[in-house]
Formats: sequence, C-alpha cells, structure tokens
Amino acid sequence: MAKLKVGHIGWLSRDEGPDCQTVAWCDVREDKMKSAAQQHPDITMYTDWRRMVEHPGLDLVCISTPNWLHTDMACAFLEAGVHVFVEKPMSINRQELDRLLVTQKKSGKHLCVDFEMRVSPAVRRIKAILDGGEIGQLRRIELVHHRGGWLEEGNGIWRTRTDRSGGHFLMEPIHMIDIFRCLAGEIKAVQSTSGPNVLKNYGDFPDNLFTNLFFEDGTLATILTSHTLSAQTRDPNRWARLGHDMYMVFTGTAGSLMVDFINPRILVVRNEDYPAGAQGTRVVFSREEDYSAGDDYHGFFHDITLMRRTFISRCAAGQPPVQDALDAWKTHLVCLAAEESSKTDFRRIEIDYALPKELR
Repeated sequence: MAKLKVGHIGWLSRDEGPDCQTVAWCDVREDKMKSAAQQHPDITMYTDWRRMVEHPGLDLVCISTPNWLHTDMACAFLEAGVHVFVEKPMSINRQELDRLLVTQKKSGKHLCVDFEMRVSPAVRRIKAILDGGEIGQLRRIELVHHRGGWLEEGNGIWRTRTDRSGGHFLMEPIHMIDIFRCLAGEIKAVQSTSGPNVLKNYGDFPDNLFTNLFFEDGTLATILTSHTLSAQTRDPNRWARLGHDMYMVFTGTAGSLMVDFINPRILVVRNEDYPAGAQGTRVVFSREEDYSAGDDYHGFFHDITLMRRTFISRCAAGQPPVQDALDAWKTHLVCLAAEESSKTDFRRIEIDYALPKELR
C-alpha cells in the first residue's frame, strides 16, 4: 500500500498512519500559520493555495474552505495530478459543477465530496433494515430538521449569501438528499417552497423550506427544515431541550422506522391486520434500538474524519471512493432544482441529468 503525502486547506487536520503522511497545510491567516509552524515544524505552511499546488510529491489534498472557493481549488489540484477530498458542496452552480466533473474525469484522479453520512453507523443500519425487507417496499421518506440559525458574524456572514454559499439546499439539506438517493434510488422531480422569512439577516435566503422529492420508483420524500425554533447553544447536551431536532421516517408497505439523530435511536414499527381476518390495519411497536452510548452523538451520523480517512485509505490502496464524483454531481443537481422551485411558487421541476457535452 502506498503512503500518500496529504495536504489540508482551511481545516488543519493531521492525518498520519501506514497509508498517509501530512506534509502541507494552508490558510490565509498568517498568524495562524506561524503558530502552526512552531508546533508542527515537519509540515510545510502556505498562505496561498496556488503555491501549495506545486508542493513536491503531493498526492492528496483536503479542501475545507468557504463554498465559492471549492471549484477553482479542486480543479487546480486535479489538473496537477492530486486526488481531492472537498467539503460539500463541490460547486455552487451548474456551470461550475459541470466544469469540476469534466476536470475530474480528464484528470484520472479521484474526487470525493464530504457526504459523511454515507459511511455513518446510522445510514448503514437504516440500509440494513430496508434491504432486509422488514418494513416491506419503501413508499415514503420524511425529514424534519430544526436547527440554529447562522449569525451575522464570522463565517455565518457568507453562508446566507446565495452567491457565496450556493443557497439553502447546497448549505444543508444536500446531506439528506444525498442519503435519500443512496437509499431509495434516483429522484426524477422536485417541488419546493418556503414561508415568509422572520430572521432579518437572512435577506432573500430562506430560513425555512418545505420540499417534495419524487423518485423514479414512485417513492415520495418530504423535507421540512427551519432555522427559527432552535435557540443558540454550543452545548450538545441542551440541543434537544432548546428546540433542535433532526429525524427521518421511512415508511414501507409492512411497517416504518424512525431515526432520531439528536437523541440517537431507531424506532421500528410494523403493520398488522386488525381485527384479525378483517381488512383493517394497525401499527404496533416492534423495537427501539438505542445508540446513545458515548459522549459524542455526532459519530452516529456526522463523522467527517471517518469519511476523510476512508477516502485516503482507499486512494492509498488503489480503490475508488465510496461515492464517485458523478454520483455526487447528481445530488447537487437535485439541490439546484429544488432551489429553483422554491423561487418559482412550488413549480414542479424535472431534474436535468444530461452530462456536460465534453463527457457525452
């Protein structure tokens, strides 16, 4: 197995092991890099990512920067023969999405978008239950998510600027839409709308969304997300008590399951004939699976480090990422269509999966 030379831009993680060695860090803040150099003299420091592209022997780069910077950075490193791990979104509009996909295909290098839920214990367990047939054929999916809003300070400033972030869907529901595609197949159309904003700093960036996703097999998914209930806190032990929640419901022909991500558990129920021999149905309890052990519930569904390390290990072993760039590109197209629908009075929009002309 090759030992890859790894660089990081933005989030200065240190990946070390039999398959990798961190050799370069980059951040625009000179004081941050001077301090890092004193603590890590074996790592080369950069304040200009363009210089880091030329780092001798660099094999893989991890990009953790604001959204609008992702495409230029990722394309430059791919063209230089470097594998790329990039936080979502890979790009903020269709033109840049297509450019990055074409660049990746031409480079022959791997591009992995940080859809970390793909490798999470939560999604692995959901998939096992669905594949096992316990709740029958999947018919509906629901997501409810109340989360704290972004403040008018720090990196919160650019997150609510659509020209910088790409919009609400590329900022957050993109993770869930990607999981819906992973578990239920391709989405053919979307409808989305939002109610009147109440958070003044959000401007025309919606602080709430309601979205329907129509799958090729007839499954319907619904997303409700809002930033206006959850009180500000940095204490995860108080999140649920202060209005934060995030749960998914998967409804099948024989039963349903509910996944609570904030209070990690899975509820499974089943449908049975009732009264016996009649045409009626009732829903009865099957079991509850408790995943709350441990201090950090993030590991249940939101482990960025696991996704990054999985990508590095697979590149070192000569294997493709768990999700290739084309599949991630499709998730982004769904998000762009949902964003467009939300601005056009709930208009149903068919997803345009046509490849860039360079790849047809």
